Amino acid sequence: MNDRLQDLAARAQLTIDELLAFLESPAGRRLRRGVAAGLIVSVPIVMRIPGLRRSPLGRLIEGAGGAVLVVKLAELIRDWERGEGGTPAGTFAP
Repeated sequence: MNDRLQDLAARAQLTIDELLAFLESPAGRRLRRGVAAGLIVSVPIVMRIPGLRRSPLGRLIEGAGGAVLVVKLAELIRDWERGEGGTPAGTFAP
């Protein structure tokens, strides 16, 4: 059982490293820009979904200035760069 968990953890780490390498590539940068643009454009539409607005998460997002939070998240996705040692660089600066 312990060997299986170690094998699974090793595979997951390899997959995360591959994902981060892809996100750092030119194709990954294009994907990040597209996701960010989609988030920014869709904020007004998403915030009008009745089911979302009535949910606790929806009320929290709306009360916290949901559009601003989603746009900031989109900017973080778009501007993300891999830092030293393979960890994400940059900080959340409003």
